[in-house]
Amino acid sequence: MAFGFFRKTETADIIFMGGKIYTQNTDMPWTEAVACKNGLILALGDYEDIKELEGKHTKIVDLAGGFMLPGLIETSGHPVLDTFKNSCLFLKKGTFDETLSQISEYAGAQTDSEIIFAYGYEESIFESLEQDKASEALDEICQEKPVVVLGKSGLHCWLNTLATETVKAAAAEDEITTISLAYLLHVLEPFHSDIIPKEFTDGMLRYCKKGFTSVFDCGAPEYFTSIYQGFMVHAYQENMVKNRFFGSLLVTRDINPAPMIRKLSQYRTHCVELNEHVNFSTLKLLVDRTPGAVSITDSALREFCLLAADNGFDIHIDAIGGQAVAEAVEALQASRSAGYKKSAFTVAHDKDADNAALEHTSLGTDIKETPRTYEREGAWIGIQRAATITEALDLLTVDGAIQLGIIDSFGTIEKGKHADFAVFDKDPFGLGSIEALKELQAVMTVIDGKVVYDAAEDNSNQWHLMLTPQDFEFDE
Repeated sequence: MAFGFFRKTETADIIFMGGKIYTQNTDMPWTEAVACKNGLILALGDYEDIKELEGKHTKIVDLAGGFMLPGLIETSGHPVLDTFKNSCLFLKKGTFDETLSQISEYAGAQTDSEIIFAYGYEESIFESLEQDKASEALDEICQEKPVVVLGKSGLHCWLNTLATETVKAAAAEDEITTISLAYLLHVLEPFHSDIIPKEFTDGMLRYCKKGFTSVFDCGAPEYFTSIYQGFMVHAYQENMVKNRFFGSLLVTRDINPAPMIRKLSQYRTHCVELNEHVNFSTLKLLVDRTPGAVSITDSALREFCLLAADNGFDIHIDAIGGQAVAEAVEALQASRSAGYKKSAFTVAHDKDADNAALEHTSLGTDIKETPRTYEREGAWIGIQRAATITEALDLLTVDGAIQLGIIDSFGTIEKGKHADFAVFDKDPFGLGSIEALKELQAVMTVIDGKVVYDAAEDNSNQWHLMLTPQDFEFDE
């Protein structure tokens, strides 16, 4: 029998049938057909009943015996930084001399580049070094090109003399009295690469192939994020969004919370009319309590959490070390106790950070847990603790939706929710191992009842060509 009909006279835009549909809905775990209208699920049930919603303009999609699940949700992704991975140097953690060595090797290989750009130095290496000495060190590597190195926090830049002079000259011409980091990067334009647009579409394709219809970005400096969000907005305007994007604003060290929350509010406002294809509602905090780390203090952490929750934002904390986990949980519990019940709270941490002091906290219930995500350690981080395929699929659907605060609209196949689906030609439950699940390829993904990826037809080169050139400008 059918489940969730409106009325017999209503017709669907599209009906999916001819396969096995796993709903993640306890009232009806499996069904034969799903009808969608205006991007939402209209009804689900036996095909003989659902076909009554078929009208002369209804599209029928035959799943050809395949398996359809709710669209998978990637909660440990790094689509932003992955897009730029081949367009600049991503520094590995190291001392001042080790960092210089990485930059020197990279600069020597960039014979055709007009500028040398690197990201990710540990800002603690400058605690006892004057700015002039730091610039001189870069001058010894390269004097004929600007060298720009963005710090791990995304809040500080390290420049050689030529880069500094270039920015000062532009500021004088523009009559700028205070040089912001955004202005500095705008003047230097560190990205002069045709690689980035292709990486952007390649990234969307990688997620489609795994069945992901929604992807949360686990942390990137604002400079990278603002460019990526611009790409996503243009992709939406061109009807080319292949995965919903859930962006986050990264904070890795003490800074005045108020302007950061205002900035996050601006990002969220820019997404209001994008039909939930591009989203920005999460504050991402990195709390590192390893020796020598420059990180957010406990008092600033609490202030950030309270202010973010007060403004209706979700909070995702990467906690490094047992002390960091305890502080993160306490800060989020304080926000809950202050009456902020609607925000989604997540603590990402290493398994060995568990300790007896956390046993009686709300970690794992009111506060969701996930493996640590910030360091871009590889794919499928979100399910690395799953013991069974069923647990893994729960993490990739229902649990993922809870983490992102979107369970009312996503994560299961139910009447009224967004029609986001992933289709596979093999039964995920019959694969025998989680490793086999990781290798499973989607044959189709669907967003709002529209097929956005068909394995038999789509490729990233095609998508790249379909997006117009102006979609990939890097203006701030």
